[in-house]
Amino acid sequence: MVDENLVRKDISFAEMAMLARDYAADPATTIHDVDTAVLELYRSANKQKRSYVRAFAQMLEEIGAGLHFPQAIPRALGLDLRKRLQDSPGLSERLLRDLAALPDPRTPEAELALLARHAGADGAGTSRAQTRSPQQPRPARTTFRIERAGGAARVTASHGRLELRLDTDFSAKDRRRLEEALSAFLDQLDE
Repeated sequence: MVDENLVRKDISFAEMAMLARDYAADPATTIHDVDTAVLELYRSANKQKRSYVRAFAQMLEEIGAGLHFPQAIPRALGLDLRKRLQDSPGLSERLLRDLAALPDPRTPEAELALLARHAGADGAGTSRAQTRSPQQPRPARTTFRIERAGGAARVTASHGRLELRLDTDFSAKDRRRLEEALSAFLDQLDE
């Protein structure tokens, strides 16, 4: 059933998060936390998608009671909002108060506009997803693959960010050895 829902193009991250929360809260299941529920229910989804579902579940934990249209929240806005809720103590109470003050009948557009104002990282109500106008070019980015005996590594480099994707559990590596390797890598780049 879950895999069938994942195939539906219109299922939102909020709907997936609500399903995981309900599954974890169901006394008939052996799973009692949302993270494990996400892993169980969305096993066939990629790691990034499961991360988004967990982020939405965290956001809904704080403000879900005040939302009428959680399924309308786009991915970028939901992620920005979850980050702001983590970084700003008291924001969830203000958000819930402002959501309750929205005039009836409430519309998805009014709810989303309020959420976007509160998600604004720059204090002006502009979320990261909204900061670049359609005319502005995307930041420069370089993407390439490195073929290795253990499997191909995908690398994405941009201003201030370097991402390495490899079928390896880096958390299982010795931390000191990982630090030394990264330090040597960065030193090599500076030469």
